[in-house]
Amino acid sequence: MKRQYAHSVGVVLAGIGLIGTFLSWPAPTDFTAQATRVFGAIAVLAFTVRRHGLAPPWVDTAATAATAGLTIGAAAAVIELQTATVLGPIVSLLAGFSALGVGGAVITELNQSAVKIRERRALLALAVSALALLIGGLLNSIAVSLVPSTPIVRVSVSTAVASIAYAIVGVVFIKSTNSSIDVSTVTRRDLIVAAAGILAIFTLHVLMAAAVAVFSLPQTSHSLIEAAKTTPEILLPLIVLSFVVVAPGEELLARNALQKYLYGAYSRRSAVITASFVFAASHILAYGGTGATPGAILVTLARVFGVALVLGATYEQTDDLFAPVVVHGTYNAVQFAIAYLTFT
Repeated sequence: MKRQYAHSVGVVLAGIGLIGTFLSWPAPTDFTAQATRVFGAIAVLAFTVRRHGLAPPWVDTAATAATAGLTIGAAAAVIELQTATVLGPIVSLLAGFSALGVGGAVITELNQSAVKIRERRALLALAVSALALLIGGLLNSIAVSLVPSTPIVRVSVSTAVASIAYAIVGVVFIKSTNSSIDVSTVTRRDLIVAAAGILAIFTLHVLMAAAVAVFSLPQTSHSLIEAAKTTPEILLPLIVLSFVVVAPGEELLARNALQKYLYGAYSRRSAVITASFVFAASHILAYGGTGATPGAILVTLARVFGVALVLGATYEQTDDLFAPVVVHGTYNAVQFAIAYLTFT
């Protein structure tokens, strides 16, 4: 029975995804809704028969593949959305993403205890990330009220305070889990991994930008970039802050605290993927507060997820913050520099 727990969760999540296909969908995606509905039904059926021991193990792979179809179909529909009030694709997408994780669990035959540990750790990672955003926002509001109202000062202070808040939450979490802060003497391997990470992250950036252009996908910009369109001078201090506080603060929380914590329940590669989802989710407000459509937000968060995978991989390869901080800082700084040159 304990090995059937993951299948039970799969039935529930795939069922929610299936229900989502019967809710409102954007008119141009009627066929997509029907195809997604079929994938959802197959996933529910496959998880169910495996739950009751009525099918061979290979059906687990079929269930996971059908779940992937459900997720892709929902994502395609979300890209077409112009408003978040059309709930069907969003419900199916969230359920599909979650069910994909369950698919991995059933394929690897994790028992109930292992699955529940993964659930708890993933949910706690999300909660800690949300708490960091909340604390960062509160401290940010206080700090901004105490400084001059010029945009360059407010944005610099806001960015620095938020990043420091993330670092504080990361340190507290690390200490509460009896872990350690991974900062040590820089080695030749650290330098090589950092260089490879920089190459990988900009290669990925170019490829993702090309995909957006080729498929005419919607996208949005970070709230800082939007603000810089009218006051580009705010970007200059951000180039420096990217290395000094932004990258160190975010990497301490996202990688050293949360990704490392997930190592205790997931394989290291799975932990990188899960932590990257958490990292992408933590950027929803930064991109969603610009009035963008759900499709634009989804595409942009997918790009953030890709960036997070590179950062997570550099940390996983070195078990040290140096490489991910350098890669993250360089990526942000170059983005800000290009934006400044574009807007001036």
